[in-house]
Amino acid sequence: MKNYNTSVVYTVVALLCASNAYGAEQPDCPNIIFILADDMGYNGLSCYGATRIKTPNLDRLASEGIRFTDGHCAASTCTPTRYGFMTGRYPFRSWCSYSALSTNAPLLIDINRPTVASFLRAQGYTTSIVGKWHLGYGKAEGFADNRGNAPPNHWKPRGPGPNWNGELKPGPLENGFDYAYVIPVANSFPPYVIVEDYRVVGLQPDSPIGKMESKNSGKMEGGEGARWKDEDLVDMFTNKLVSQLEGYAKDGKPFFLYYPAFQPHKPWKPNARFKGSSQAGAYGDVIQELDWSVGELLKTLDRLKLADNTIVIFSSDNGASGRNFNGHSANGRFRGGKGDLTEGGHRVPFIVRWPGRIKPGLESNVLISQSDLFATFAAIIGADLPKGAAPDSYSILPALRGEQLPNPERPVVMSSGGTGALSIRSGKWKLMLGQGDCGYREFFSRKPHPAPKRGDPPAQLYDVVADPGEKHNLYVKKPEIVHRLMLTLLTIQAEEGYKPDSPEQLKEQITIQQLNALLREESK
Repeated sequence: MKNYNTSVVYTVVALLCASNAYGAEQPDCPNIIFILADDMGYNGLSCYGATRIKTPNLDRLASEGIRFTDGHCAASTCTPTRYGFMTGRYPFRSWCSYSALSTNAPLLIDINRPTVASFLRAQGYTTSIVGKWHLGYGKAEGFADNRGNAPPNHWKPRGPGPNWNGELKPGPLENGFDYAYVIPVANSFPPYVIVEDYRVVGLQPDSPIGKMESKNSGKMEGGEGARWKDEDLVDMFTNKLVSQLEGYAKDGKPFFLYYPAFQPHKPWKPNARFKGSSQAGAYGDVIQELDWSVGELLKTLDRLKLADNTIVIFSSDNGASGRNFNGHSANGRFRGGKGDLTEGGHRVPFIVRWPGRIKPGLESNVLISQSDLFATFAAIIGADLPKGAAPDSYSILPALRGEQLPNPERPVVMSSGGTGALSIRSGKWKLMLGQGDCGYREFFSRKPHPAPKRGDPPAQLYDVVADPGEKHNLYVKKPEIVHRLMLTLLTIQAEEGYKPDSPEQLKEQITIQQLNALLREESK
């Protein structure tokens, strides 16, 4: 397809996807649902080892599809991860490379940048988002330059921010969605309202939204009549998801439904019927609440006879913020958690079901990233990516089928949500550019890259297959691995879209002159 005019290819693929009248050979145009939990660690589901939390519906999804044990989000906090998924671009390339957007932050994704949603819409898909947005609204000149190193979410934007009492744009619709029904930021941050397309739902003229505090449990003035309660959100979103699926069934076109759930982000306030349902406190209760919501989604797919032609993907935007909940180890055997560059920060549940294409009950140890989904969707439907789209995305379609990737050592870059420090994985090796966990602890101590202690190496290298808990730093013992990974990371940072085609190409050494040039560029 690469030899054909791109616009012509898109038109042909869109027509084929939109047609249900032919049973002949044609590109795969399955419906796609991506469910993204918020702050769920690797051990959050019973199919991943949780014993004090029961998740029968998500376990069913795993038993009917493939469960990955080395799946990762792009960063260890929510906004950068969402950016990485939506754009297929590493979040360190954006102006919000760590932490998360403040309440009044503008739209992070440039409206001219292709996204998963805009790409699929161009192929004939109907696109919707129901859940948590947290990628900003509106425009603010100079905002990126005003971020600084203040504590997360406390920086002051230029100007008043979005007009919550008026039209909220640009936003999700300008990033490729036909329909949006979302909470603007995390459920712990104001405004405590739902935005449908461009307007706050239920806003009363006599109670406009006033001042807000951009922090957890921040105060919000006004907005009476539009405010939601945490306990009601699960039913509000689930009902909307069901109605969306019913509309899709009538429409007949392929669809992309993005469900970024708010659970299990703080505050843990489950609906009354889920209180006390787990053995892991309120944290476990809201996970079981999310599992119920996913179950309603799966039942609706079955009822509408959509399941057989729908890919369902489940993952999380980062590791858990807490470590232990009544004996439940939220991030399992992995070191660290939310905000950290260690495995507990970004190794997350990753499940894919695709009836007829993925054998039930598979388990895979292939290294994959949510940033790879953009290129993977393009491969599934047989469409070329637009110029400049998904520069850091790599098709993992073979892995979905339970196979190895053509280049098992291809590099994957991940960011710390707490400091912006980077790590790079290649095969079993992981290089972390920093000391400690490179997370919120280092951030609040004002030492995102603290000086190594006497006798310690300047960075960290781990064999995460043999040492998943990252206890044995091999930096000094494996200088050739450190050298190779460092050069590869510098190349990726300097060259957007760097994708080595083979392990041999990955191992190629660059000249000292090239390395010096990259180091000079990195220091600017």
